[in-house]
Amino acid sequence: MENEQNNKELESLTKRIRFKSLPFDEKQMSDRLTDRVKRPVVISYAGKGNSVWKYLSIAASIALLLVTGALLTDKAPEQELVYYETTAVPDAKTKITLPDSSVVWLNANACLRYPREFSEQIRQVEIKGEAFFEVRKDEKKPFIVQTDGIGIRVLGTTFNVDAEPEKTEITLLSGKIGLYKYTNQSQTADRILLPGERAVFLKSDNKLSISTIRPENTISWVTGIFKFKDNSLADIMQELQRAFHVKIHIQNENLKKQTFNANFTEKETLEEILSVLQISARYKIEKRKGEIFLQ
Repeated sequence: MENEQNNKELESLTKRIRFKSLPFDEKQMSDRLTDRVKRPVVISYAGKGNSVWKYLSIAASIALLLVTGALLTDKAPEQELVYYETTAVPDAKTKITLPDSSVVWLNANACLRYPREFSEQIRQVEIKGEAFFEVRKDEKKPFIVQTDGIGIRVLGTTFNVDAEPEKTEITLLSGKIGLYKYTNQSQTADRILLPGERAVFLKSDNKLSISTIRPENTISWVTGIFKFKDNSLADIMQELQRAFHVKIHIQNENLKKQTFNANFTEKETLEEILSVLQISARYKIEKRKGEIFLQ
């Protein structure tokens, strides 16, 4: 009898309830629900006189679970990306395999920031310093490299990036990449880079220039293989500086302009390379405070 009376009281009460639409904040609701789940729930009833409110509490709890369940089913919150940041130590190179199996080589002091897992739409990383990318092809998920001032968009290719504070150099070895200035709000690339081309972006004047080069030595700092053909000694020493992380000074202006042909394919040391070139160039080698002087 008591249960029948309680049911009648509940039915009578629910008929008198009028619901009003209220503004709904989905994030706030989710946060409150999460907090509610974490806290233990204690329900106490004072006696028989509270029977109606006991049933209303249970009904309201069920309704809350149904509404929340519908929200989580219809629109699950986007997963927050967790990022890693790796910096290559001085005088060394670092190899990194990304979540999509693409490979990045970092030159000394270069820094790469990348997510633990890529999103469903794009593969995006950030680079400071010099790095060589071997990007696994995925036409449905473009690969984006962000530098300070210019963005690089690829699908699958190999290229070298040297992102310094004032200047960024991008050299393409294979495939095709699009270059985007950060001031570009359109979907069209500012320039398309083809194999054997190098792009230089000057941050000071927001200028992007393209030139054709012989890319053989672009990744010598990774492979340890150097092939010089009619290269000036100044250009050769610049490549050796990048590969061996040492400052080389040519103190004779006429010496800088001399050209040489030479191949080093056995991963020779810097001392071995300088000794071979010395036979033709006839320079003297002096080391001071960790730097090399040619005269």
